[in-house]
This record gives sequence, structure tokens and C-alpha cells, in this order.
Amino acid sequence: MSCSRRRRAKMTVQQWWLPGIEPAAFADVPSGETALHVPIATPELVRETAARAVAARRRSLSRMPALHIANVLAEAVAKWQDHSYRLRRYAEALLPEITGYSPAMIRHGLPYLLSTFTSDGLLDLIRTEVGDPSALDERAIAGPELTLHILAGNIPAVPVETMVRALLVKSACLVKPSSRDPLFPALFARSIAEVDPQLAEAVAVLWWKGGKRAIEAAAFARADAVIAYGGAEAIAAARQQAPPGAIFIEHGPKVSFAAIAREALTHEALPHIARAAAWDVSLFDQQGCVSPHAVYVERGGSLSPIAFATRLAEELAAIDRTLPRGRLSMDEAAQVQSARAAAEMQEAAGRRVTLFRSQQTTAWTVIFDAESLALSLSCLNRVVRVIPVDDLTDVPGFVRPLGPYLQSVGVAVPERRLPAFAKALEAVGVTRICELGEMQRPAPSWRHDGKANLLGLLRGAE
Repeated sequence: MSCSRRRRAKMTVQQWWLPGIEPAAFADVPSGETALHVPIATPELVRETAARAVAARRRSLSRMPALHIANVLAEAVAKWQDHSYRLRRYAEALLPEITGYSPAMIRHGLPYLLSTFTSDGLLDLIRTEVGDPSALDERAIAGPELTLHILAGNIPAVPVETMVRALLVKSACLVKPSSRDPLFPALFARSIAEVDPQLAEAVAVLWWKGGKRAIEAAAFARADAVIAYGGAEAIAAARQQAPPGAIFIEHGPKVSFAAIAREALTHEALPHIARAAAWDVSLFDQQGCVSPHAVYVERGGSLSPIAFATRLAEELAAIDRTLPRGRLSMDEAAQVQSARAAAEMQEAAGRRVTLFRSQQTTAWTVIFDAESLALSLSCLNRVVRVIPVDDLTDVPGFVRPLGPYLQSVGVAVPERRLPAFAKALEAVGVTRICELGEMQRPAPSWRHDGKANLLGLLRGAE
């Protein structure tokens, strides 16, 4: 371990946002390769935090025009596009230690994902769902007094999406970060406070270890709405604890893939298509629900699907030189090696499988697989299958068994074929179709898992 590594390991992180509250006790909790200096959460602290956020909502947030809220949030996000912004530099120094992502990935990936949360992007979200922003200022509709956000922490930018949703409908926010990323939500709350301190008083960020029943009971009891991210068990636990009558919005495990039509496989287009697919696979190491697990490639183009797989491997290698993959746990590394070994055995047995892999490392893996056409789950961390098909119209049938879990499809398909293909994908459960290379950066107005962002939080009021 280098000297700088040792110094980083001793750093402590302040990762809470509790306006008007001075926590009574703190603890240093190990996280990744650093330590979190956290308030010790208690049921009493959670109740006081929720009460203060709701009071701030009644006092100021509920009286703010929705247009003002959107502009404040956009300005807070815009700060993260500035390389010299103090909190961005803080995040760039510490998130690699906490999350395991490479420093380059945090440095480039975080502002990239946040770049759509502009004033125009947020206005588009409002207009798409409720029309004129002034509609959110009418007494006829109202958002929850308090939304409890249960975060997964796999992608650092995701907290912005859920916090923006709630604040635009004038709901106070109690945010429980994940142990995988307990830092960024608090930093974003601080960014909001720098733009509008009164609005930020309606936001609270407090971490506690999941499963603390008394603490969670206090948090859920006050919530009018719950937005939960995570695996199936975490979602089930949150659903069980949500109060009767509370709005419950879940974002559980999902799987995404890509599809390339024969018309796109030309000598001229290949570098762009392969680079776009490699970008979608590489960004945040395939950890997001929008990350492709496989790429279906149609035969019959100027180039073959194996030519695409070869170029995809080259592009993954190129991206790894500038945006290296993050560190792996022993289990994750074993899963990558196992996937490679299985492919090698099939290749040696004469099966129509070809393995492309980084040498001396597990940085990236491409498995060209003409034997198994069904969509299967990748072990992630830049392991992707390329599956040749005779006709893209067959793809919906191959992915249908995973229908409840399907989410995004990145496509390189000519316009004349896209409507029918998109309709067939939607029929088996796909909820988002986008251009290849844009899978990782949905607009604020995207219907996450096919659900309304604002309307789902609104209720009629007298």
C-alpha cells in the first residue's frame, strides 16, 4: 500500500445533512477503504429529523412556486459541472475509496450522468406529466408531506433523480443512503443549501445500518410516501414497513440489453456503433439497471456479428485505458473468472463460442455466443455477451422469460424498422428504448420502470 493510500484510509467523512439538529453522538463506521463519521441514528433522532423537515415544508417549500424549485435544483446540479467546485472535488477524492469505482470513473461519470438535470430538463419533466409548472402550485393537487427515500447506492447520481421528483411536488425528503454510497446524497443536499437554504431545510440525509427495526419504524411511520431502490429482499422489506395508505414506489432489480440491426453493421458505422456499446457497458462498471447485459446483433449486414464482437473488445480495451474498472471483491473476481472459464470450455469443445478478454486482468470480457440465444444475466463488471440472430424480430421471444425484469434497450436500428421492433419489445415488458450509447443517461422525464415520476406522488386535495 502506498503512503497516500495509508493517509486516505485514515480520513473521516461527514456524510449527513440534518438542518437545525446537533446530533448527540457519533461513530466512525468502516466503509470501503475509508471511515464514515456518522451520527448515531436513534428512533428519537429520526423522529426529530422528520418533524423538522415537515415543518420546513409547511413553512416554506409548500409556498414556493414549482418553477422556482426547478431552477434551484438545476442550479444546484449545475455546480457539479464545474471542475473546481469544492464539493465535487471532495466527492472525487472520497467516492473512489467508498464505492470502489476508479477515480477517473467518478471524475468523468458523475457529471456526465447529472448533465441532463438542467432547467430545460426539469421543465420538460414537469410539462410531460402535469403541463404548465403552475399546475403544481394549485391547491387541487398536492404531494406527500414527507417522502422517505431508501437508496441502493450502486450509482452515485441516482439520489438526484429521486430527490428532485419529491421536491418538485413540494414534499419534504428524508433520505436514507446506502452503505455503498453514504456520501453523495448529503453533498447534494449541501449544494441545494448553497442555492436556497430554505428549500434545503426540507431535506434530511441520515444513514443507519439497514435492518434496525426501531429506527426504521420511526422513519416509515412518518412517511406519506416511500421511494425504494434495491434488490428484491430490500424492496420486500420496505414494502412491508410502509404505512397503510402511503404511496409506495419501488425500483427493484432490472435487466437491460442492446440490439443492432444488420443495416447498422457497415465499415463506416462500426467504430461508432462499437464505441457506443462499449460506453454503455463500461460506465459505472455495468452496475446500473440501465447497463446492457448482452448485445443482440443481426446477421446479414456488410459485416458479421463476430466482426462487431472483435471491435467491441477493442473499444472496451480503449475505454479501460482512460476509465479503468473499479476494484472487485473476491467473489466478484471469481464470478468473472468463472464466466471466462465456462466460455473457454465451450470454445474448446467446438461450440460456437469465442472469448475476447483483457490479458493479465479481469478488466473486460466479451463472450461471442451463438449457442444460447436467451437473455441471461451477466456477472457484471464489464462482462457482456454478443449474441448473433438471424432476425431482430426474434429477439422479443428470446428475452420474454425475463419480462418482469426488463427495462432499457439501446438500439442501432433504422427508423423504418424501429416502430414495429419497439412495439414488440414493449409487449414483452421493455419500458425504455433509446439510442445505443445513451443507455446510461436517461432524461429526467423518463418513466423509470414505466412509472410516472411526479404523477405517482400527487394526490387530489381540496
